[in-house]
Amino acid sequence: MVFMKICMLAPEFIPAWGGVGTYIVELVRHLPKDIGVHVVTPMRESFGKGKISTSDYDFSKYFGNNVHVHFVCKARDTFFYNAKFQYACLNYVPKLIKEEQIDLIHSHTAHMPDLLLMFRSLNKPIVTTVHTTIKSQRFGVKLSNRDLHDLERSEKATLLLYPALRFAEEIYFRRKRLYITPSKWMKQWLENNFHINGYVRVISNAVDISNYESTKCDDELSNIIPPNLRSRKIVLYAGRLLAAKGVDILIESIPEVLKAVESNEVLFVFAGPGNIDKYRRKAKRMQIEDYCLFTGSLHRQIVVRLMMSAEVVVLPSFLENSPFVILESMACGTPVISTDAGGIPEIIESGYNGILVKPGSIKALAEAIIEILNDKKLRNLLSLRAKETVRNRFSWPVIVKKYLEAYSDAFRID
Repeated sequence: MVFMKICMLAPEFIPAWGGVGTYIVELVRHLPKDIGVHVVTPMRESFGKGKISTSDYDFSKYFGNNVHVHFVCKARDTFFYNAKFQYACLNYVPKLIKEEQIDLIHSHTAHMPDLLLMFRSLNKPIVTTVHTTIKSQRFGVKLSNRDLHDLERSEKATLLLYPALRFAEEIYFRRKRLYITPSKWMKQWLENNFHINGYVRVISNAVDISNYESTKCDDELSNIIPPNLRSRKIVLYAGRLLAAKGVDILIESIPEVLKAVESNEVLFVFAGPGNIDKYRRKAKRMQIEDYCLFTGSLHRQIVVRLMMSAEVVVLPSFLENSPFVILESMACGTPVISTDAGGIPEIIESGYNGILVKPGSIKALAEAIIEILNDKKLRNLLSLRAKETVRNRFSWPVIVKKYLEAYSDAFRID
């Protein structure tokens, strides 16, 4: 018997190419089976050099009979498709609400997939999870201090279209609803930067620990890492190759790391979509190309296997809310080096379950990587504490109950 029907507006889904997609997939998987979930999402087609598309995945492995997926448009990029998806939602969602007797809509931003739906009288409560905002994205890009031509396409678009996007965002947050954000930092950011019309509740992101206990894809992993490099210690960056995520800072720290460790024993793996050629050229100019491997987009299972195989995962972002890559790496028992920016310190206590450095500091990042690579005892200690942190604070059995409470409370917002 279905207790409630939810329309999940999923600007990212399967394959997940960012934290938003990972979050939505995992939330849908862990909602109780007596909740009917209708996922409205774009069909991701292969694009760029990472030829992964939605058709590559078997949905029956992920979801139960309570989950129904509705593809309403196609996505060939990671930015401009949002406008097309918003228009598709405008036309499709009202009919879906009527036909399936939907009780509640769950949206996600900064994508604002229900932006145009405010012109329709839906008479349904809306819950919006705020993963990021256009304003904070712009702030993060600015902090990277990179020239426009050095930015990834979506970052360029954010800067160039900012006035219009910022105006749309201001309007969006004035709609009364329940807002959820996974960090106290983002809650404070929203309250300081927007005229929020509604209530902001903090519910942490979560991971399923069982997903990271055993991932068997060694054959696929061997196809990614050349035979002559497989014995090296892996320093892993997993995610989109963005200036705001500090990819340049990580690359620029490599020469200092190579001076302090046996250079032929370390491999820096960059697993994620983006302008790979640009970063390869940079590594070549710096004469460190033999120590860098850029994989492009990978199936999530393989990324997790890389996390499990790595000595350390590095996320040197200039600004983040609550990154899934950190939680996933910690669930794998792999030490994490990140920055004391945004909501990251709410997950990592530096020196206890990971290491935090100042954003943009090449020297501090290099020193942290060197320390992790050279100190096995420290790696083991951080690993144990990281897994314990995830199990106690960021696991789905704890978090999903808070979402069910939020859904119930959304009906009581005037």
